[in-house]
Amino acid sequence: MSNPAVLSASGSLYVDLQDGGSTRAQVADNDPLRAAYATFISGFVPAANPTDILEIAGSATRIVRIRSILITGTATAASNIIINTVRRSTNATGGTPSTLTQVKRDNNDDAATSVIRTFAANPTVGTLIGTADGGRLNIAPAANGSIDRLPFQYSWMNDKAPILRGANDCLCLNLAGAAWPPGGALDINIVLTEDSFIRI
Repeated sequence: MSNPAVLSASGSLYVDLQDGGSTRAQVADNDPLRAAYATFISGFVPAANPTDILEIAGSATRIVRIRSILITGTATAASNIIINTVRRSTNATGGTPSTLTQVKRDNNDDAATSVIRTFAANPTVGTLIGTADGGRLNIAPAANGSIDRLPFQYSWMNDKAPILRGANDCLCLNLAGAAWPPGGALDINIVLTEDSFIRI
């Protein structure tokens, strides 16, 4: 019997069991072959009544998996905010965007092909698919010594990560236009992976 072939399909790896049929077993998604990138934004100040504050746009050549988004923050006085992740099928426009650098976790990987942008002013948001996740974050003066965290963690137990297919496929952080607290600023850490094998 020949060695099983490893195949790529729809952004996942499979082993062809070569049983005379079409039986395939998915390879465990522990990411040794995927290019990984991390981005950290420190002290980001949104607009007064923020809508989308950050957009992760996919890639025209790779499948992008969002692994984690971790948000912390401070404000002049203790407050709490709701942060949602929303899926959009078109990119935002306007809003004074800043494109962020994605740092490779392995210097042998190619440069990231996905794009992460923050918006200093409210953009014209893209077409809404739906709200994916959300949570409440308590923010307080840094001197309080206790900083709350809002984690969106995906595929830690082999569950399916949010996947972006194409440059117009986006996951955004959205604050729903609620009033932003005085002195408020956010620290945001993002980890994502991109498939390095051929997309079919």
